[in-house]
Amino acid sequence: MSKSYVPCSNLKTAGFVVAIVEVLLCALAVYGLFRNFHLFGASYFVWFLLGLISVVIIGIAIALFIYAIKSENSRWLIPHLSAQIFLVIFLILVAFIVAILLMFGAYRGIRNLLGVSNYYMSDDATYLLGIMIIVIYFLVAVLEIFFIYIVWRLYKHLCHYETIDNENRVNWQVVNDFPKDNKHGSAAMGDMYPYGDDRRNDGGNGQRYL
Repeated sequence: MSKSYVPCSNLKTAGFVVAIVEVLLCALAVYGLFRNFHLFGASYFVWFLLGLISVVIIGIAIALFIYAIKSENSRWLIPHLSAQIFLVIFLILVAFIVAILLMFGAYRGIRNLLGVSNYYMSDDATYLLGIMIIVIYFLVAVLEIFFIYIVWRLYKHLCHYETIDNENRVNWQVVNDFPKDNKHGSAAMGDMYPYGDDRRNDGGNGQRYL
């Protein structure tokens, strides 16, 4: 039974779209980090620093992802896949914790989780912020899961083509030299001929000695 494959060029294009969208998400994340640090002050510094480190790591993964597409090397897709999986787990985990805190009305716990415990915020505002976090993080997680599917398909395609290329290299045979007999080669070039000594001793009459 034949299998239908998505053309690799389409997957590459989808991969570049994934990279562009993730760069935009990183830019929004950096803007949010600086805005929150300006708004909440020193109490947000730890989360600000962790956020910047995370953005840098994701940026490196995106750069390796683009390089993998252009070089058609599947191994360079692995860092990006790993970063995506970690990001999805992190987003779902934070959204789940915030949802639990909202269920029990632990609004101060939400403010502590976000690193804004020293900033005055009413319970109603904290509740709305928690809902926004759950919705946004969940949507981004779903988007990243879809991106993981695209990157995984691209990874499988590149692995498939690399396997075919390796098999072609193994099966490639170099044409051997012509056999060195009476019908091929040149004695002047040092080729050996059977019965050469016999013919020379016989005077070229073609008589063979058994």
